[in-house]
Amino acid sequence: MLLEKHSRFFRKFEIGFNPRHKDAPRLPLWADPKSAYSVFDAIKKQIDGEKALEVQPNGDIVELMDVEYRAADKALAILIHRASPNAADPTYRKKARASSGKKVVLRHTQKDEGEDQSVSAHLVIADLTLKNGARPAALEEIPGISMASVRRLVALAMADYQYPFTRGKKQIETSSSFSPQGVKSETMTNALKKGHLGFVTLSRPSKSELVDADDHFKPEREVLRLRVKGEIDPNNWKKVFSNLVTKAKGEGWEEFKVDINLDDNRSRTVKIDRDDEASEILFVRSEQATFTTPLRSCSDTFVVEVIQKALKIAKTQ
Repeated sequence: MLLEKHSRFFRKFEIGFNPRHKDAPRLPLWADPKSAYSVFDAIKKQIDGEKALEVQPNGDIVELMDVEYRAADKALAILIHRASPNAADPTYRKKARASSGKKVVLRHTQKDEGEDQSVSAHLVIADLTLKNGARPAALEEIPGISMASVRRLVALAMADYQYPFTRGKKQIETSSSFSPQGVKSETMTNALKKGHLGFVTLSRPSKSELVDADDHFKPEREVLRLRVKGEIDPNNWKKVFSNLVTKAKGEGWEEFKVDINLDDNRSRTVKIDRDDEASEILFVRSEQATFTTPLRSCSDTFVVEVIQKALKIAKTQ
């Protein structure tokens, strides 16, 4: 996937930093590290200790590079890198002159010793507490940098960070968890105004009577993939899926997922609740932002415009 210079997608989250002890207070996002404890201090210590990184199964490295509290924006920003030692070097092309006998001319780049091809992303958390105690946030969507990998790194930083609190006359130490939940901000009805459905996938426990004399294999689940060929729109999708799920449940199918092709040339796989198939379906959708600042694939410093637009997206209800 090639990154554009003036465009990025962001996914919205609600992030909880919850104390592991029920009587402990929540950590603030920011406090002066010399006198108080904070989320900023927990992540900063992990980064400074060279412990905020994880090697992926394919050899790539995901690492928290920097953390910054921006008082003017009332937000905490985390800069994340993904380095790929095994990635092929980039190639650039341009149209060739017709007289050269070639359609294009290619220029191959070559990395130096010790260099790795890399990308970066921003995670921006608003210093705003919602009713459920979580904070609104947005993660810049970059290939290879997902909330799954970021979650493990931040969660480890929070678990390693002990802070004291007083209960009665006793002082106790605890730590915090890190719990990001994707914000379901899009409806199926609205998505189908400009988007369309691709496939529906059904699954159930396997009924196969496959005989494996050598005991090498064991049937687990059966999967049925249906291509959507009829017209499904905002007006009829509830009835169509209600009929499908009702009939499929009668045949033992238990799990239902639908692929939605959105109007921004992206897609989402959404799970349908088998007991509530006729209700409105909410799902997580990325939001696109455009930038005047030319964005690089990888940055070693925070990009202010990215932080400010991510924050705006995070706080939009």
